[in-house]
Amino acid sequence: MLSKKEIELKCLNTAIQNCLSQKGESKRIGKLMSGIDVERKSDERPDFIRYVAPDNKNERGIVVGIEHFMIDHLSKEKQSKKKTKYQSMGRIHQNNTHSYYDKWHEEVLNSEHIPDEAITSLCDTLSAHFNNSAYATIKTFYYSFKSALDTHMASIDEYKRAIKVEANKRNADNKLIILIEVHSAFQNLFFHHNRNIHFENRPVMLVLDEFVQLLEKADKRVDYYVLTFGDTLDTSTKTVAINAKDIRGSLKKQRVPIYHYCGADLYLPKDLAFVKDYSMEIKHEEHGEEITLKAFPSMSTMRPEYKLKFIYSALRMVYIYYAKKEPVVLDLDVESAYEVLLPFIRGWHKCKDDNWSYLPICFITPTVDYFKKAFDAFEERWKIREILNQDLASLLDSYNK
Repeated sequence: MLSKKEIELKCLNTAIQNCLSQKGESKRIGKLMSGIDVERKSDERPDFIRYVAPDNKNERGIVVGIEHFMIDHLSKEKQSKKKTKYQSMGRIHQNNTHSYYDKWHEEVLNSEHIPDEAITSLCDTLSAHFNNSAYATIKTFYYSFKSALDTHMASIDEYKRAIKVEANKRNADNKLIILIEVHSAFQNLFFHHNRNIHFENRPVMLVLDEFVQLLEKADKRVDYYVLTFGDTLDTSTKTVAINAKDIRGSLKKQRVPIYHYCGADLYLPKDLAFVKDYSMEIKHEEHGEEITLKAFPSMSTMRPEYKLKFIYSALRMVYIYYAKKEPVVLDLDVESAYEVLLPFIRGWHKCKDDNWSYLPICFITPTVDYFKKAFDAFEERWKIREILNQDLASLLDSYNK
């Protein structure tokens, strides 16, 4: 299992490799992070300090401080005496997966028959992951991001002081880079940009306006943000390097859209999910040399008519952002409502029983027959049934890579 420092270095090396493969400012930031490590009595705060030597004697070198932290979509809120913290459940799943691999991969490869204990252990590992994933919402993601960002911004004085000590020794300039490792567990998202829609069942890169706003409000002494986006197990990553002084302009130059999230959970309070008492049990069946994994979920769900209020209210925001020609990202529930109801909606009615929800006002009320045909056409257009009904082992293929 990797140590904390090894995890940080792995993320940094991935970010450098990805930045150097790009052009313009991203490549320049990648070169800044590629400097020579500065020896210190303590290697913490910031996590890395590197020196970039000048190209000629008429220039000054640059001492670069790099502070790393991770944001996890799969997080659990934990109350302490001093403040609210968020425990990374995705990191726990990473560790469990690596432990499982270390324990079983040689025996499985060298055995004619896979031990029952290995299969049972795999099922337990996957079940625990799904049990955590069920409660992940955009609010969990947002507050995990905000909490970690606030914590690290509170230490800027310390980062800058350590960097300047090394810069003064070398008569060099100094820069501070915040490296943010973003792990998300979204599935089945629809990206709307410039009136085009593309669907990804396992999206990785997702620059959200909510997160950009947090970065814009952060300490102005940060020079660059480098965000690496990946899934829970880091099977693939993408990197965005941003000038902290002009975040939106920097993203625009790189043609990276800033999306407004409009999933059904947009208005969910952070302590609520669409399911409760969720439990996923995974069992296996053996048929000769073939092993089949079967999932048995158990849960209570929010009443459909109440969930519909969340879907409609998120859908209203889609219309607002569309009118401004701004990119939006929708989940399966909101996308289907958008495509099915698009021809009928002429406005929105504020609900009286709360201070947040809206219902659509339609020109005419669609018939039951229309809804059935429209939803069938939606599923056929995006191959939804095929995706949702695929074999569990195929769905989880990324865990075996």
